[in-house]
Amino acid sequence: MSNIPELRFKEFSGEWDTKPYGAIYKFYSTNSLSREKLNYQSGEVYNIHYGDIHTKFSTMFKLENENVPFINSDVDLSKIKEENYCQVGDLVVADASEDYADIGKTIEIISLNDKKTLAGLHTFLARPNNEYIALGFVGYMLQNYTVRKQIMKIAQGTKVLSLSTGRLSNIILNLPQKQEQQKIASFLTKIDTKIEQLTKKVELQEQYKKGVMQKIFSQEIRFKKDDESEFPKWEEMQLKDFLILTLREVPKPKENYLAIGVRSHCKGTFQRPNSEPHKIAMDKLYKVKENDLIVSITFAWESAIAIVKKSDEGGLVSHRFPTYTFKKDKVIVEFFRYVIIQKKFRFMLDLISPGGAGRNRVMSKKDFLKLKWALPYIEEQKKIANFLSTLDKQIDSTKEQLAKTKEFKKGLLQRMFV
Repeated sequence: MSNIPELRFKEFSGEWDTKPYGAIYKFYSTNSLSREKLNYQSGEVYNIHYGDIHTKFSTMFKLENENVPFINSDVDLSKIKEENYCQVGDLVVADASEDYADIGKTIEIISLNDKKTLAGLHTFLARPNNEYIALGFVGYMLQNYTVRKQIMKIAQGTKVLSLSTGRLSNIILNLPQKQEQQKIASFLTKIDTKIEQLTKKVELQEQYKKGVMQKIFSQEIRFKKDDESEFPKWEEMQLKDFLILTLREVPKPKENYLAIGVRSHCKGTFQRPNSEPHKIAMDKLYKVKENDLIVSITFAWESAIAIVKKSDEGGLVSHRFPTYTFKKDKVIVEFFRYVIIQKKFRFMLDLISPGGAGRNRVMSKKDFLKLKWALPYIEEQKKIANFLSTLDKQIDSTKEQLAKTKEFKKGLLQRMFV
């Protein structure tokens, strides 16, 4: 099998070199300092915890000029050898994980900004022989599935997987010449920069939407009629004033059916296609329709409430998922989908879900309809819904760009490495 990548810059040719990990990296132990030893106020050494590697898995790790955690003064830094501090070009490797997809994940340090840095609990350092390695390249190479597969094979353990430097030193790495490494690293860094920018953009858009919604529902922001005149004051009502309990009873199916569930934390509905009727004890179920308000009475306290999607229509639920329709002269569904995600509304669901410890809590359907909520005039609801849906579309568009960029990078990692 040729040791040449599928996708390559045209100025390079020939096969890549093959070397054991241990031939180009020397391994160093780190320390046992955990997050409990961190102090955000003062100190002299930055600490990279192994959790940072799992959550921020990328090609590089840069320390910026921002507030960072430091080791408490009760830690005796004099006992730590100089060679155990991180250096630019080092790899910080997570040597423990409960997941094969995470074991051995690695951060390549490309900048320290003069900050003295230690790798913390459940990590070790791999320090390169610079004769072979271009800064920024190996972090990408180690994300390639050919390498990841080797690492997963040598991980040992049952509940918690672990790596040893001895086993890791024998896995095979494929390396082009240093100039080609630099070209690949530079190209993929630009892709990562785009991913970082889009990720930040999503965060900012979501923060803006959250702030605007708070002001809308506190009535700090009010919309006006098309002629610039004021809308009437918001009117407080009980939910029973504009919600109608609508149960569409059907006999228990004899064939497999589409079951509908409701995710907690206002994350919408989900589907269980081909649900088997013999696995449920109920003799009757209930049909849902698009734009129903549906709530899980057993997990309402965890904000398991949603608006039924078009693709859910015709699906079936048990008596634990009552459905409601809206009085259209009082409220429109496009507006109310933003009501149910409000912190105050979710808190009220929690209050009417009494029960013991743990997850054994059931919402009172009677109390649900007694809840009070202030509603604007229908025309103002429409303006609010249109405005917020426009923000949602902008957020979704950015998320789509982000997903496509990540998928593009994934394809490059598969085709640019061997």
